[in-house]
Amino acid sequence: MRGIRAANSLLRCNAATSGPLRTTPSLIQTLSNPSGPFSHTPSCQKKGKNSKSAAAPASADGADRSSSSTTTKTPGADPNDPDAASPFDFTDLQTAFSRTEARYLDDLKKLRGGGRFNADALGAIPVQPDKKSPQTFPLRELATVAPLGGRRWSILAFEEASVKPIVSAVQRSAEFNQQPQRSEENPLELTMTVEPERADALAKRAKEVCQAWRTKVRDEAHKRGEMHKKWKADGVVLSDDLHKLKGMLQKLQDERMKAILAKEKEVVAAIMAKGG
Repeated sequence: MRGIRAANSLLRCNAATSGPLRTTPSLIQTLSNPSGPFSHTPSCQKKGKNSKSAAAPASADGADRSSSSTTTKTPGADPNDPDAASPFDFTDLQTAFSRTEARYLDDLKKLRGGGRFNADALGAIPVQPDKKSPQTFPLRELATVAPLGGRRWSILAFEEASVKPIVSAVQRSAEFNQQPQRSEENPLELTMTVEPERADALAKRAKEVCQAWRTKVRDEAHKRGEMHKKWKADGVVLSDDLHKLKGMLQKLQDERMKAILAKEKEVVAAIMAKGG
């Protein structure tokens, strides 16, 4: 009986899709074999240009890819970029704030130390050892810099070949713009006189550095805020989430601004006390 029911089902399917059934020896043999492959018969489907396949193709790992998944982070993106999957995680912004802080604290340190009247400023002068190569190195990597007392400084080159490039670098320097003199006692040593900057000029530069620092913090916070708006437009975060994110972002920015103001007052006070 199973063979007869299977045969009848196949006949109905063939009639609905391809017209009258053409019997062939192989087909007759298959229909007459009750133990054949017709344990069940798939439902017939009408042919047409608008018909769809019975089942969507599965992916290699068996997952149904008929609906696209939302990707919150582009593969290969900077790991420090904000992630929509964790909108309340501000690690990326804190990292950006820390990078900015390190940069401007270094500038303030140099000003607090006397501006160009310190070893750090001299040691940072870029030197081009080989004229055939555009590569430069900080002077501190080619020589030692030490005070000789008063306004005089010593530059002791590690190698004879570095002496002339160092002289040229100091001459080209916008801050120093002078020619160091060779020492009579040591051909590897150069001496130069550095005019100290006035305290009020250093304090003014310190305030300018802090203002640039504030601008950078605002820019970083604004960039993160624009990302929040994009997440809202994409439906990743809700309106309530957007409001909370705005409050958290403002708090982080305010904390940084407060820290910058405190550092500005500290550095300016130290510069004026040293200059007075």
